[in-house]
Amino acid sequence: MTKQGVDDRPARFVAELARLERGPLAQLRRSLGGDERGVYWLESLYVRSGYGTAQDFEKDILRLVAGLYALKPRARQDEGDAAEEETPAEHPAPQDGPSIGLLMGQLFLKQNRRPSTEKRFLALLDADRDGLPYHLRQAVTLLATKDFTPDWVRLTRDLLRWGDRVRRGWAQDFYRELSRESTAQGEASAEASPDEALPAPTPAPQPGDDAEGDRL
Repeated sequence: MTKQGVDDRPARFVAELARLERGPLAQLRRSLGGDERGVYWLESLYVRSGYGTAQDFEKDILRLVAGLYALKPRARQDEGDAAEEETPAEHPAPQDGPSIGLLMGQLFLKQNRRPSTEKRFLALLDADRDGLPYHLRQAVTLLATKDFTPDWVRLTRDLLRWGDRVRRGWAQDFYRELSRESTAQGEASAEASPDEALPAPTPAPQPGDDAEGDRL
């Protein structure tokens, strides 16, 4: 813990993941399909990041995060590039990174509000701990199609306390993003419409117009 009381273990765990090379990352990806025989070395990551005495369900969550992390496009780049791009130390507090709900909202808008994306997000919100791996893998894979990457520290923190509060926060972030876009569109429309709606001004009568009209 830091002096401010913020649990820094999620950031330390992600920092350990950022140091992994291609072989271990491939093992982690396979572990998402149920093959966990090759990831016994995760125990050393738990110890180094402060989770050595964590409960079994917490280690299950950490293993899930590690597998999802290995799915990201950067994991398929050269090892040196991946290490340079990851900067988990920049996320010391949980509020610094976007939630999965916010990212899914941005993705939904980028896809022109594709209904299947919202359905997948709602299915994720309904998932219990047993269903999280399947639905999160779908979400992370879907986000990657539009170059959205989860904030891994924030995701780790949220999943370790998975429950109604986290679900509600993700849902609020998702629909707040949609509401923000609708508000922006309404304001843009309001700014463009006044000039279009007003009739063209009538020229003021000039001196002599009446007299000239009488002469016609």
